[in-house]
Amino acid sequence: MEGRGFGNIPINIELRLSVEDSPNSAGVVIDAIRCLKIALDRAVGGVLSSPSSYFMKHPIKQFSDEDARDMVEQFIAGERER
Repeated sequence: MEGRGFGNIPINIELRLSVEDSPNSAGVVIDAIRCLKIALDRAVGGVLSSPSSYFMKHPIKQFSDEDARDMVEQFIAGERER
């Protein structure tokens, strides 16, 4: 991103999304970021137990893959707060 800051000084921001495990993990990270955006839009703060239990290797609370996926779908649909 490029722009101008205070005093019309040029600003240049470069971002890179990188994951350590595998190139295939990037999609999972992007889906997790999308869930974070949903939470921000809904003004929900704190731990997002549904998305973290599905997307992360070591979530705070572990669920089966099927249950975690259902919880994420409910979170996205607005049927579940976290």
